[in-house]
Amino acid sequence: MKRSISLLVLAMVSCGVILNHLSITQADHGALLLVDGKPFDVVGAWSERWTRWTTRCDKVERLNPEDPIYKATLENIKNYSPPASQHMQVASVWTQSDWALVEVEFKDLLPALVVLQRTQGQWQILPKAIWSGYTAPWKAAPFVRHYITSQAPELPLELSHCFELQSPSFK
Repeated sequence: MKRSISLLVLAMVSCGVILNHLSITQADHGALLLVDGKPFDVVGAWSERWTRWTTRCDKVERLNPEDPIYKATLENIKNYSPPASQHMQVASVWTQSDWALVEVEFKDLLPALVVLQRTQGQWQILPKAIWSGYTAPWKAAPFVRHYITSQAPELPLELSHCFELQSPSFK
């Protein structure tokens, strides 16, 4: 068999094998790549990498449990919708100037990312900018970032781009 025909056959068989394992499907929030039937958010994965490459995060701080801001934001969340909000586990608290993002898991509620703003020395929850729920099959961070920035456009972009979801619920 001629070499050119062998290469053509190899290319056709390779394309057939790849196309047999890959497909694209439309879902509520866009297209997903299916690899052997398992969905993969290619756009979300690319968005996540692009955000990491292009954002400077030196003004964003991840707080520890001893920090007074950490404690103040948690008290605010605990009192937001008792009694269910009383039983929570904090995954992370991120701040920039007068803004905070708090990632929490609850015993009886869905996991959430809560946006708070400090006004006149008091931390206030922005009810319209609370993300609650799961994101699968979408990549969690880009999906949640898009939601919170659309609901709270005044939120600093560095904060929305630099926080990293820590909760297993979003993995």
